[in-house]
Amino acid sequence: MNTESLLFQLGLALAIGLLVGTERHWRERGEAPGARTAGIRTFGITGLLGGLAGAVAQAASPAPSLSAAILAGAVFLAFSAVLGLFKWRELQEEHDFSVTSVVAGQATFLLGCFAVLGDPATAGGAAIALTVVLASRETLHAFVARLTWPELRSAIFLLAMAFIVLPLLPNRTIDPFNTVNPAEIWVFAIALAGVSFVGYAAVRLFGTSRGPLIAGIAGGLVSSTAVALTSARDSVSGTAPVQTVAAGALAASAVSVARGIVLVMLFAPAMLSTLLPALAGIAVVLVCAAIVCAVRSVPDANGALPVDGEAPGPENPFEIGSVLKLAAVIAFATVAARVAAAAFGDRGTIVVSVIMGLVDIDSVILSITRLTDATLSAGTRELAILAAITTNIIAKMVYSVALGSRRYGLLIAAVSVASLVAGALVAAFTLV
Repeated sequence: MNTESLLFQLGLALAIGLLVGTERHWRERGEAPGARTAGIRTFGITGLLGGLAGAVAQAASPAPSLSAAILAGAVFLAFSAVLGLFKWRELQEEHDFSVTSVVAGQATFLLGCFAVLGDPATAGGAAIALTVVLASRETLHAFVARLTWPELRSAIFLLAMAFIVLPLLPNRTIDPFNTVNPAEIWVFAIALAGVSFVGYAAVRLFGTSRGPLIAGIAGGLVSSTAVALTSARDSVSGTAPVQTVAAGALAASAVSVARGIVLVMLFAPAMLSTLLPALAGIAVVLVCAAIVCAVRSVPDANGALPVDGEAPGPENPFEIGSVLKLAAVIAFATVAARVAAAAFGDRGTIVVSVIMGLVDIDSVILSITRLTDATLSAGTRELAILAAITTNIIAKMVYSVALGSRRYGLLIAAVSVASLVAGALVAAFTLV
């Protein structure tokens, strides 16, 4: 046994205990000496005790063995019994039913032991994580207090999607066209659902009363088309200034284009150099217009923007029906793109992309990125994605003109045309 290495490991075990003990002692710093079950000294000794138990077990049996594990386990059980006894006495005295300090003490002991018998770096990192969790009591309690059952259910559902359903799905194509891979499609659904949840969480954390941009950004993470339809309706009702409503709709469109850039970056980085200039040009115009509209929105008599006219926050994105529909749309778009490419070549793929772009661009991007250059001629995949995004922007412009107020429709139409022109000009200058 290397003495220098052992001293370092025991020092780390002591440091782990002192780190956790500092948080525990600070929380009860108002108590008189001897009035608490465990403070900074007790936790420091606990970490060192775990390290010594590991060192003794290692000295008794240098090679990993059952006897060494039994020795360290016996010390752990004896320590847990003593700590539990004193915590029980504190409970009787103060009627405190929290068992956190007992569990923290046990974890500190095991981390000290692991610092000697296992990986010191991992033990140190785990100790920091433990301290962060202990110090975040108020934040975590407030979070749980605000958490609703649909949100908890959705989080559980997301974890089940990733760690239960995904491993069970076949990671191979199952259709006659050699296109639909259930595991890949489910990964896409998980990725998009995760992005949607970010928007949902943003609204829950910041609220839509912070301004139309927040609501529009959050809505764009779920469906910019839905935001466009809702905003057009709100512009007619007159419950908010036209520029306020337009700011949310334009922000949603900008987020939709930005999300397309991210999807290309993740699933087809080779196409990014071709697509980025045009998409960036479109997004910049949309973002600038959204900011201008938000700044120039007319406040009410109290100087605050009306709340009623803001675009509503996204609904919970993890209803099982919506997730299954999303996976089905991605599968359909994938098959349609492949069949169109095989039957009609490049033109067929672009036509399908234009039709799908009327409703959703994510499914088009994800399906097109799976097609190889051998299936399509050079540049067709990029053109199909641009066609879908262009169609989507034009469709939202038509919805705004047809369903919104005259001023709102003209504003959205002008910005939409300007964004498409900017994208085309940027692409022309950078790709020539």
